[in-house]
Amino acid sequence: MMVFSKKFSCQHCDKKFKKHEELMAHLQITHYKDLPYDCKECNQNFSNMEDMRTHLQRFHSYKKNRD
Repeated sequence: MMVFSKKFSCQHCDKKFKKHEELMAHLQITHYKDLPYDCKECNQNFSNMEDMRTHLQRFHSYKKNRD
């Protein structure tokens, strides 16, 4: 009998998951449902686009669009 360890733990509750993808889905559905914008670089979540854009510029060196 194979036993799979649940090595991905949620930092907000006691749940554990076998796969990183399962943890990410849990976080988005359960803990970040009111934070719909997520940074693809570091997985931090934001409630609005402007906060995420500021984060990207400040922490990931993204440049503002020049129109």
